[in-house]
Amino acid sequence: MSEFDDPAVYRTVLESLQTGIYVVDANQKIVFWNEGAEKITGYLRQDVLGHDVKQTVVNSDKVYKPVLVETSDTLLAALRNGKPAMADLPILHKAGHRIFVRVRAVPIRNAHGSIIGAAESFEENPAASEWDRRQNKLADYGCLDAVSGVLSQSMIQSHLRESLATFSQHAVPFSILSVAVDNLEHLRKMYGLGIIAPILRVVAQTIENSLRPTDFLGRSGENEFLAILTECAFAEVGLVAERLRKMVSQSHVQWWGKEIDLTASFGAASLLAGDDIDAIVKRAQQSLQHSTIDGGDRVTVLGA
Repeated sequence: MSEFDDPAVYRTVLESLQTGIYVVDANQKIVFWNEGAEKITGYLRQDVLGHDVKQTVVNSDKVYKPVLVETSDTLLAALRNGKPAMADLPILHKAGHRIFVRVRAVPIRNAHGSIIGAAESFEENPAASEWDRRQNKLADYGCLDAVSGVLSQSMIQSHLRESLATFSQHAVPFSILSVAVDNLEHLRKMYGLGIIAPILRVVAQTIENSLRPTDFLGRSGENEFLAILTECAFAEVGLVAERLRKMVSQSHVQWWGKEIDLTASFGAASLLAGDDIDAIVKRAQQSLQHSTIDGGDRVTVLGA
């Protein structure tokens, strides 16, 4: 008998893979959660084993919070239909920010062909790994903001000038977003100055992980960010901003055992003929002011 005939060998391999893998039984209870799943989501196996796939973790307020509610739809489709499924989806990391993953789900059958469960693998979007390597290099050059982890204010301004130069030579459109975290002063008064940095980082990482690799996000002020959406015209910018707003509204920050939900306001502007940097930034800032005055957690796009 070969050592590879022992099922424990294969379980050990699955346990240690850096690709996230989890398994549910026919009752949709999580029965397996490997090391890769822990690394990618931030949740340990003791957090999720035995829980329903859509109701998996109890937080400090004794409220069930789903870990992989987005990917569970793909998994449950394989469980119900008996067919493999694949999707690219955002998931909520335990730290509160959103990350994009590619998921693949397959049904599990017994010797008689009956479905007894389903397994799903997930890994961070391949483009994200390349982005991480690039970010590490930028950090070495001092081009990242230490608090939020995104581009520094001077670096995002450099990219803005570059986008303007590209437009002047090739007429490639671009748009920008001014972003401000809602209720930041109120949160500071309630929880203290120390909460500001984690909030800014969660919001920044959520937005950055939701952008394309060709887009840029940087710090633009004490509590604001600026995003550059390359090849994005006026007709598209509102839709992009609304998608990002929703992503932020699904994020949170953990603070002394309390889970604090976050939202942000967005002001959008697209480059117009004759614009310089000051003009497009001013329009984005005016849009942002409309969003915040109207109560926050919303998108405003000013055309001119």
